[in-house]
Amino acid sequence: MSESESKSKRESESEEITFEDALKQLEEIVHELEESGSTLDNALKRFETGVGLSRLCNRRLDDAEMRIEQLIEGDSDEGDGAEDFPRSERVEI
Repeated sequence: MSESESKSKRESESEEITFEDALKQLEEIVHELEESGSTLDNALKRFETGVGLSRLCNRRLDDAEMRIEQLIEGDSDEGDGAEDFPRSERVEI
Protein backbone atom coordinates (compact mmCIF):
# COMPACT_ATOMS: atom_id res chain seq x y z
CA MET A 1 0.00 0.00 0.00
CA SER A 2 1.39 3.39 -0.95
CA GLU A 3 1.80 6.23 1.54
CA SER A 4 -1.10 8.22 0.01
CA GLU A 5 -3.39 5.17 0.14
CA SER A 6 -2.43 4.58 3.76
CA LYS A 7 -3.14 8.23 4.62
CA SER A 8 -6.53 8.09 2.86
CA LYS A 9 -7.43 4.94 4.79
CA ARG A 10 -6.47 6.55 8.12
CA GLU A 11 -8.49 9.67 7.29
CA SER A 12 -11.61 7.68 6.34
CA GLU A 13 -11.31 5.58 9.50
CA SER A 14 -10.89 8.70 11.65
CA GLU A 15 -14.04 10.25 10.14
CA GLU A 16 -16.06 7.40 11.69
CA ILE A 17 -14.98 8.22 15.25
CA THR A 18 -17.08 10.55 17.37
CA PHE A 19 -15.75 13.89 18.55
CA GLU A 20 -15.85 12.74 22.15
CA ASP A 21 -13.93 9.53 21.42
CA ALA A 22 -11.34 11.41 19.36
CA LEU A 23 -10.85 13.93 22.17
CA LYS A 24 -10.49 11.15 24.74
CA GLN A 25 -7.88 9.39 22.59
CA LEU A 26 -6.04 12.67 22.09
CA GLU A 27 -5.96 13.27 25.85
CA GLU A 28 -4.57 9.75 26.36
CA ILE A 29 -1.84 10.37 23.80
CA VAL A 30 -0.89 13.66 25.46
CA HIS A 31 -0.66 11.89 28.80
CA GLU A 32 1.50 9.11 27.28
CA LEU A 33 3.84 11.63 25.68
CA GLU A 34 4.12 13.62 28.91
CA GLU A 35 5.18 10.45 30.73
CA SER A 36 7.89 10.11 28.04
CA GLY A 37 8.57 6.44 28.75
CA SER A 38 8.53 5.43 25.11
CA THR A 39 11.06 5.28 22.32
CA LEU A 40 11.51 8.15 19.91
CA ASP A 41 9.91 6.16 17.08
CA ASN A 42 6.90 5.27 19.20
CA ALA A 43 6.57 8.85 20.45
CA LEU A 44 6.63 10.14 16.85
CA LYS A 45 3.94 7.65 15.82
CA ARG A 46 1.75 8.64 18.76
CA PHE A 47 2.36 12.32 18.00
CA GLU A 48 1.34 11.75 14.37
CA THR A 49 -1.84 10.04 15.51
CA GLY A 50 -2.50 12.92 17.91
CA VAL A 51 -2.12 15.49 15.14
CA GLY A 52 -4.68 13.60 13.06
CA LEU A 53 -7.10 13.44 15.98
CA SER A 54 -6.58 17.13 16.69
CA ARG A 55 -7.38 18.01 13.08
CA LEU A 56 -10.48 15.81 13.20
CA CYS A 57 -11.68 17.53 16.38
CA ASN A 58 -11.08 20.95 14.83
CA ARG A 59 -13.07 19.99 11.72
CA ARG A 60 -15.95 18.72 13.85
CA LEU A 61 -15.92 21.92 15.94
CA ASP A 62 -15.85 24.07 12.80
CA ASP A 63 -18.82 22.11 11.41
CA ALA A 64 -20.74 22.55 14.66
CA GLU A 65 -19.96 26.27 14.72
CA MET A 66 -21.21 26.64 11.15
CA ARG A 67 -24.46 24.81 12.01
CA ILE A 68 -24.98 27.08 15.03
CA GLU A 69 -24.34 30.21 12.96
CA GLN A 70 -26.84 29.02 10.34
CA LEU A 71 -29.46 28.47 13.02
CA ILE A 72 -28.85 31.82 14.67
CA GLU A 73 -28.79 33.80 11.43
CA GLY A 74 -31.72 31.93 9.97
CA ASP A 75 -32.81 32.55 6.43
CA SER A 76 -36.28 34.02 6.15
CA ASP A 77 -36.72 32.22 2.81
CA GLU A 78 -36.06 28.84 4.39
CA GLY A 79 -37.91 29.10 7.71
CA ASP A 80 -36.14 28.53 11.00
CA GLY A 81 -33.66 25.95 9.70
CA ALA A 82 -35.07 23.19 11.89
CA GLU A 83 -35.97 21.16 8.80
CA ASP A 84 -32.24 20.57 8.25
CA PHE A 85 -31.95 18.52 11.46
CA PRO A 86 -33.47 15.19 12.46
CA ARG A 87 -36.54 15.46 14.69
CA SER A 88 -34.56 14.17 17.69
CA GLU A 89 -32.14 17.12 17.41
CA ARG A 90 -34.80 19.83 17.15
CA VAL A 91 -35.63 22.00 20.10
CA GLU A 92 -39.08 23.51 20.33
CA ILE A 93 -39.21 27.03 21.71
